[in-house]
Amino acid sequence: MSISVIIPAKNVAEVLPEQLEALAGQKNAPEFDVVVSDNGSTDGTRNCADYREWPFKLRFVDSSQKPGASHARNIGAASTGADVLLFCDADDVVDKNWVAELSNAIEASEGSLVAGALVHERFNSKKVLLAYGIPEDPQSLEALPGIDWNPEPFANYLPTVAGGNFAILSSVYSDVGGMNPNFPGGSEETDFSWRVQRSGIKVVSAPKALVQYRLRQDKRGIFRQQRIQQYARVFLWTQYKDTSMSGPSIKYSITEILKTLPRAINPSPAASAQRLRAVRILGGNIGAVQGIAKYRILEPLKNKIRPRN
Repeated sequence: MSISVIIPAKNVAEVLPEQLEALAGQKNAPEFDVVVSDNGSTDGTRNCADYREWPFKLRFVDSSQKPGASHARNIGAASTGADVLLFCDADDVVDKNWVAELSNAIEASEGSLVAGALVHERFNSKKVLLAYGIPEDPQSLEALPGIDWNPEPFANYLPTVAGGNFAILSSVYSDVGGMNPNFPGGSEETDFSWRVQRSGIKVVSAPKALVQYRLRQDKRGIFRQQRIQQYARVFLWTQYKDTSMSGPSIKYSITEILKTLPRAINPSPAASAQRLRAVRILGGNIGAVQGIAKYRILEPLKNKIRPRN
């Protein structure tokens, strides 16, 4: 079973070496190679790993033809003849057992789509974790199963995976067409996961396949990320509105915007943690309203008035 690790990358010269060092330190892992799919970097990303020899074959491939992590993942996946693809992101750091845990899970589950787990305390302050509503990382991995055979569904439909921590058979990735690069900055991994499951492949979770995940740290970054993600989630709903997926509500989003706006602009230093949390909620709901306006109102209206040939 040959294995390739795929890393989409753009302007990550400062952080990619840390991820590569983590991959170089893998324990009890089968042999693997690493493909960095460069999505148009201008900061020397392609040269940032030249300072040492690596215990794996490292290749950089060009994916600058179309911007976006989905396209970069697809180009990286297409460039390798490996049986199994493991995906991580350039700005995160994999655990020392990450390759072993994902590869063991995909073998034990006979080719399922395998979701790893994200942990957050290495890179993110308690204030940021509070803003995102994320609980503390597990203190011990001993109680965790090697495989969770029945992960929780997402958005009241099917389980999903994190785009920066999953494993899949290369043949399955190819058969479903990879990730859709037309998603507007988020939810493409969920769309991909659901298409895989609708093709007959099960999703399982490997709770010990850990990735230290970097959250956005400041108001501007948190607001922008949440706005884009919830905007994209409305687009996801348009693709799955005939399923049990929970849909957006403009009434709910407008109510949340009005409730959280005063907290988001509160200048008091004592309120900084709550201000970050309010900015996250505000950004997400503004994105949802924008998505509803575009995908539930303007796009259907445009289709109705478009002249017929």
